[in-house]
Amino acid sequence: MAWLRLAVLATSVGGCAYSPPAPFIVVGNEKSVSINWENSTLGPDGALNAAEKHCARYGLGAELSAQVSRFEVIYRCV
Repeated sequence: MAWLRLAVLATSVGGCAYSPPAPFIVVGNEKSVSINWENSTLGPDGALNAAEKHCARYGLGAELSAQVSRFEVIYRCV
């Protein structure tokens, strides 16, 4: 009976694995920021949040400037 409990416990723990989303590649300064989310599961909405966070360091907000590729955008800090 103990082996059955152990087997149930082992299979239930395996389903709880969590992998955090990969980080964005953020390159920028006080005027603009490039966000690449190719290896992130957060997508374009997460990219906007990352740009807002970057620009907020300079007391500014993020405004979409250009879509460079499918997974990369540039925001102006305004």
